[in-house]
Amino acid sequence: MQDEIKLPLLSAEALSRLIRGREVSCREVVEATLAQIDRFNGPLNAFALVDRDGALAAADAADGLLRSGGEVGPLHGVPFTVKDLIDTAGVETAFGSHLMQGNVPLRDAVCVQRMKEAGAILLGKTTTPEFAGSVLTESIRYGVTRNPWDAAYSSGGSSGGSGVAVASGFGPLSLATDGAGSARIPASCCGVLGLKLTMGRIPHELAPDLFGNFTHMGAMTRTVGDLALMLNAMSGPHSGDPWSVGRDWPAVTVPDVQDVDLKPKRALYFDRIGNPLLARQTAEFCGQALNTLRNLGLSVDEHTGDVDWGIDASRTIMRGLMSARMAQFSAVDRKRMGPSMQASITEGEKMAAEAMKMAPILRSQLFRQVEDLLCQHDLLISPTVSGPPPKTDADPLGEYYVDGQPVGDLRSGWFTYPTPFNLTGHPAISIPIGLTEEGLPIGIHAVAHWGREQDLIDLAVALSGHYRWEDAWPPFLEASVS
Repeated sequence: MQDEIKLPLLSAEALSRLIRGREVSCREVVEATLAQIDRFNGPLNAFALVDRDGALAAADAADGLLRSGGEVGPLHGVPFTVKDLIDTAGVETAFGSHLMQGNVPLRDAVCVQRMKEAGAILLGKTTTPEFAGSVLTESIRYGVTRNPWDAAYSSGGSSGGSGVAVASGFGPLSLATDGAGSARIPASCCGVLGLKLTMGRIPHELAPDLFGNFTHMGAMTRTVGDLALMLNAMSGPHSGDPWSVGRDWPAVTVPDVQDVDLKPKRALYFDRIGNPLLARQTAEFCGQALNTLRNLGLSVDEHTGDVDWGIDASRTIMRGLMSARMAQFSAVDRKRMGPSMQASITEGEKMAAEAMKMAPILRSQLFRQVEDLLCQHDLLISPTVSGPPPKTDADPLGEYYVDGQPVGDLRSGWFTYPTPFNLTGHPAISIPIGLTEEGLPIGIHAVAHWGREQDLIDLAVALSGHYRWEDAWPPFLEASVS
């Protein structure tokens, strides 16, 4: 039997090789991962629930299939987790809210179904703020999810539980959602990869507004190879999502570091996207990463001048949709929600009619603007967020500070970078590039043309040769790694 502490620290690719080679059983992998969760999750709070019995039963079935010589998928026996916004058959999907207690879907979301068809084993549901209404992962039902690198800081959100799970060895793969950076922000905060796919590449048939949808399915992993495995397993059209219908999504491949050719590609770098300040250490790490990419042959231009990134339009669209969705709940029900959620609903209800009418037009203008920027470039690059994550006791609607300077709330001063590309549908990724002097991760953000996830994979591979984030674990895990 493999060391139960070391198994959870392996990639999905490595686990798959061990399982297929009969060096370890699926049950041993799941048991070791559950033991990792039991040992380390307590102070981090990454899970809404752990489906221990279901995971062990699935592992036994997976082992039986191997013994019988049956056909197995590329993720056979590999544990994965799912954000508590995504439907999982027979397992509660509570949206981080008391109001959804007992909501047990009868069927899996398409993305979950495809992960299972590839052989992956569901471990449980990761935490989210109530109805994903905050960029910090905290709710009155599940409490605060803490950063694995320093528990005094937030994990980011709204897929914070997924970021913590992947960073802490609670399963190498996590399925997230991304409505305003919700996979990329916690990826940056937790030192892992976070990928938002092109609109429709992974079907999101559960979106409340299918045709106006801006929430993408996201994948979070520690390694580029694992990211490609997830992407390829879940990609493909589905009749439930009009953005996915009729599209041909080519599989991505993961080249060796020495085979990545960035010379033909051009990138445009933005040090700010609608925010007033960028933290010194974040700027320095991004500068170093850009120099690394230039040395690898990437042509990088630095953008100057003003660009309207539609931050206000984004807020209007998101808050307006949130208030419409929450109209199903009575005034009595709303009092059971957390204060930040109640405030978000109220803000949405007060949105001016003129702003709401203009929002779809502004979204179209933003798409055309991004396409214009990409006419002469393959990639748009920026920081993922403007500075380190807030402390866990921070007010999600309060002031955020960059190097001691107030810059507005989190939406206007911290996570402006990923948000525009939810509205435009372009694929985007957050890639770890180092740790601050305080030991908190920093990520760099890249956006590619529609359907060109391969360019993002190539960029991540190129940076992986110089920023060995796969080998870097939070301090509390160092003893397990050594």
